[in-house]
Amino acid sequence: MHFEILAGYFEKIEAASSRLEMTALLAELFEKIPAKEIDKAIYLCQGRLAPLFEALEIGMGEKFVMEAIARTSGFERKEVEKKFKEVGDLGLVAQEFASKKRQKALFKEDLTLEKVFANLKKIATASGIGSQDLKIKLLAELLNSAKPLEAKFITRVPIGNLRLGVGDPTIMDAFAKILAFEFAKENKKETEKIEKELKEKNPEKRKEELERKTRQKIREKIEEKYNIHSDLGSIAQLLKEHGLKGMEKIEITPGIPIRPTLAERLASAEEIIKKLGKCAVESKYDGFRLGVHKKNGQVWIFSRHSENMTEMFPDIVEAVKKQIKAKEAIFEGEALAFNEEAEEFYPFQVTIQRKRKYEVKEKTEEFPLRLFCFDLLFLNGKSLMNLAFKERRKKLEEIIEKGKVVELTKSIITDSPKELERFFEKSISSGLEGIIAKDLEAKYIAGARKFAWIKLKRSYKGELQDSIDCAILGYFEGKGQRAEFGLGALLVGVFNPKKDTFETIAKIGTGMSEERMKELEKMLSKIKQKKKPVMVSSNLEPDYWVMPEFVIEVRADEITKSPIHTCNWNGSEGLALRFPRLISMRRDKKAEECTHSSEVKRMFENQKKQSTESFGKEGNA
Repeated sequence: MHFEILAGYFEKIEAASSRLEMTALLAELFEKIPAKEIDKAIYLCQGRLAPLFEALEIGMGEKFVMEAIARTSGFERKEVEKKFKEVGDLGLVAQEFASKKRQKALFKEDLTLEKVFANLKKIATASGIGSQDLKIKLLAELLNSAKPLEAKFITRVPIGNLRLGVGDPTIMDAFAKILAFEFAKENKKETEKIEKELKEKNPEKRKEELERKTRQKIREKIEEKYNIHSDLGSIAQLLKEHGLKGMEKIEITPGIPIRPTLAERLASAEEIIKKLGKCAVESKYDGFRLGVHKKNGQVWIFSRHSENMTEMFPDIVEAVKKQIKAKEAIFEGEALAFNEEAEEFYPFQVTIQRKRKYEVKEKTEEFPLRLFCFDLLFLNGKSLMNLAFKERRKKLEEIIEKGKVVELTKSIITDSPKELERFFEKSISSGLEGIIAKDLEAKYIAGARKFAWIKLKRSYKGELQDSIDCAILGYFEGKGQRAEFGLGALLVGVFNPKKDTFETIAKIGTGMSEERMKELEKMLSKIKQKKKPVMVSSNLEPDYWVMPEFVIEVRADEITKSPIHTCNWNGSEGLALRFPRLISMRRDKKAEECTHSSEVKRMFENQKKQSTESFGKEGNA
């Protein structure tokens, strides 16, 4: 496939004004791409060259990209730098300079997707002496032959800023749109079932409802497989080659991450026992949630969002080889830095220092980790996800041998709110976050947030029961005393996975020191833009928008109804945070892993319930 076609669609997708338009454009594009190249197109849509777990990053600095633009356009490097300072987007700079080159290339070729992808991959894997110059040459080779629009998108990939705003759910929706006809033809019983549940009476609207619900059903089937095989590129190839039947070929495989199940939240021990009855209650550790895979002596470690972290944690790798007595296993645990002299856990701010690519050996010695295991998903060739939690836990106990690094989470089984409360208080006094209660009979549902797991965390007087993780969506320029920092307040939001949309929940100007404001401005100014990203729903207009990329932890006094913010918007009002303040950066989370809008809604309902109960107690006093 000619890269010019892909670049043309990228241009349309970037300009799309709605997610529906973006989905339709992606569906049109994917239908045109041959099966053997579809994985490459998917990775580029994601702004990558491989699935996240392969840890293949280009890591090419802006200065080297500017050098490649200068070499191929005939302009001086300082002219390229000047233009970059003006527009703030090297893609636009490359596009402009490609349209007015001062020198002609001796050799040009029509760029294909294969050629562009191959060169970008060579750039990503180049290392050692002379690698920087090789990277510049490889990029320059592409820019020599690139048409202006091609140059725009080729240049954005190495600096990790494609600016398309295409999320994984939108990619899956595009394939659902493509496969709708096939589904209706080959799944007549399921289609009839969907038709029986339709609510619209008007023939035209009824047809639209059928199409929407059919696509939703297909999306669920694709996502179910994506949850156990986090590689949309290979999934796309199977869909192109075999249609939906291709999903039957996907199975759990050690070395390919599984998207974790997520916990709901309730406000008290009484509510948890009322919801679950007799349940397992485990300490909630404030560290890295890890998926650990072992196969014939090889170990992989993945973060909760499928990032390969194996090289960062050599102490855990060695411990798993020694302590996990199974040829093949996939299990989950929480890793925390442990102070061996004081025999206590370090706070998360210390643990996060272990997430690094350099000085790994030094930090491993300074802050050794303990891994507390809590679930077993796969054992010696068999998936355990359909087993009850109590059975998975028992098998997990059986494969862990005694050692200094790997151990089980502390746990009790109870149906008593008082006993659960005592265990909770004990966990808090030990410096932990709280507890997780688990349904003893529940299956493991990858990628889902269900009441099979319920978390209870420590709360603070006069504040929400829990903090909220928000994605930064934009920022307002500083005024008065804050003018010198370039940033005065943040516009933040939460994620709605059903709509693949970020919804605003607060404007935050408190909780930021001068150093923090400078840090945020430096970080956000690199990705600022004037156009609102398609995946953002907002009634407010900040001075600058940013692609949802960074996550912050926020505390507030309460959740209130708002005529401005779009979290859980019902047409006239949404939900917002009252007196929000920034607590910390959550560098361990992707934007899509911030708090979901459905969680905020439940927190709001719990808050109202607690207020009513408190009023009742005062009235009866």
